[in-house]
Amino acid sequence: MIDLLESTRPAQHDRAIYFCTDQKFLPYTLFLADQIHQKCPQRDFDLVIVSASPLDDHPLFEKDGLRRIVLNLEAVKDSLFVDQRISLAAYLRIFVPRILQDEYRRMLYLDADMFYQRGDLSRLLDLDLQGKAIGAVRDLPAIRRPERINSDLKHVTQEHFKYFNSGMLLIDVPQYLQQEVDLKALEIARALGDKLLAHDQSALNLVLRGDWVELNPIWNFIYTHQTAYYSGFFDVCIFHFCGRRKPFKGTYGGFARRFTEPYRRFMQAHWPEALPAVQKGLQINEKAYLHYGVMLLHALNLKRYMKFEDGWLDDFDVR
Repeated sequence: MIDLLESTRPAQHDRAIYFCTDQKFLPYTLFLADQIHQKCPQRDFDLVIVSASPLDDHPLFEKDGLRRIVLNLEAVKDSLFVDQRISLAAYLRIFVPRILQDEYRRMLYLDADMFYQRGDLSRLLDLDLQGKAIGAVRDLPAIRRPERINSDLKHVTQEHFKYFNSGMLLIDVPQYLQQEVDLKALEIARALGDKLLAHDQSALNLVLRGDWVELNPIWNFIYTHQTAYYSGFFDVCIFHFCGRRKPFKGTYGGFARRFTEPYRRFMQAHWPEALPAVQKGLQINEKAYLHYGVMLLHALNLKRYMKFEDGWLDDFDVR
């Protein structure tokens, strides 16, 4: 059904962190992979970049010891819904564990729009998932209103279950395959198409229906205009710039230089054509009205969001 077209090197370890990308998002994927490489120089896991077509070569592939995988999605690509925001690469995360099952027992998927700050990724990869296929972090709407069915599923199910964000997935490969999570998700994605507003995320949640291990939100801190200021209260491991507002693209100000400057330095050194799109810090003078609006949204969400975040005891606390 889905074939492995290319692999640039064999597996070095039995665990891996993998990223799924296309040429458009390659600079930001390499930024995240390089962050992990720099902070984990003696890592005991592989870093794998997966794509649906060959990517342009870049010196960082060799410098950071990155493994490249190209998958052939010809058999399924016409049956998967894509749009201007979500490309075919978004679905790759679902298929990778089956393709690489003989090499990796544990895999951690990370979206390209993430920023790695700290955290023991090796220990995370061996976290006890209690027989579940996936460990993940609850999605932001499911934190704010946990009693509600997530908005992207309202028109396909009336069943309520806890709902995760698929930007970070800790996968127990044998359990994932035994439960046929990928095959069931593909079937759902084909059947429902554009009714799945969050695409692969919707499909995976419909398959698992709350049967997953919930991880501390610091591993996938969803950094938006509704949560940005809250991040200062928590020792975040991985920031996730969900939605259209990202420090490396767009016109929206409000990202601190602690984010924008690392992107700026990286792009200047490795991808100068992407440099003009990187934002310029908080831009208080030009964007003050946006910051006032952000403060208001934070005030409205204070109790329900902060109460949830404050309930976790340590990095590896699970529910």
